[in-house]
Amino acid sequence: MERRLELEGITNFRDLGGYKTSSGQRVKWRTIFRSDTLSSLSDKDMETVRDLGVKATFDLRYGEERTLEPSRFLGNAQVEVLEVGLDERPDARALDSFDASTDKAATARAWMTEGYRNYPFLYADAYRTMVERLIAGQKIVVHCTAGKDRAGTAAAMMLTILGVPRETVFEDYMLTNQYWDRAGRVRPEMDAQTIANVFSAHEEYLSAAFAAIEQQCSTVEDYLKNVVKLDDKTLDAFHTACLT
Repeated sequence: MERRLELEGITNFRDLGGYKTSSGQRVKWRTIFRSDTLSSLSDKDMETVRDLGVKATFDLRYGEERTLEPSRFLGNAQVEVLEVGLDERPDARALDSFDASTDKAATARAWMTEGYRNYPFLYADAYRTMVERLIAGQKIVVHCTAGKDRAGTAAAMMLTILGVPRETVFEDYMLTNQYWDRAGRVRPEMDAQTIANVFSAHEEYLSAAFAAIEQQCSTVEDYLKNVVKLDDKTLDAFHTACLT
């Protein structure tokens, strides 16, 4: 199986299948996908995604992003669009609220890190819905704009819930640096370090998400139980649905 699927309009559409869990099982192929924006899909791309059997897409973008660049699957008979992203930006530190400052690179790095610390809690309800849809037998795509930050954290949570070791979770996260072409989103006023801080995956960013979970909830297990609201029965069903 190919992890990255070649599409005409986007570059970061990937399969989360094949990863080995701590128990020796593997995540099922062609079940959970992560992606950059689905607003740029070509007609052929849409056919490819439908042929994969995808039934639901989880759009983690903010309301403004969804309005400016609507998903191509809105109104599609086969693929449901779940707009689970926040209607408004959470604060001025979010990735898409980047503005130039006197110390742009450091400011961008701090904003990105803070965003990652918040994602596990801002999107906990969305994670639970993803799990529920997968238990119901639906194949899903989770995406944001780049498929790097909000979608990257969501993908990391799905793999973590399934028991994939954290080292492997980080390896999957970092693949964005190989595949995403930045889609012409780099701003001309940005210096090279600022561009790297905003438009690249960095292990320290995802580490901040896990550190926030462990700081607020002690363990990932407590986070899943008390924040995402996943009980043992649901977790067992999720493993059954997505592992082989």
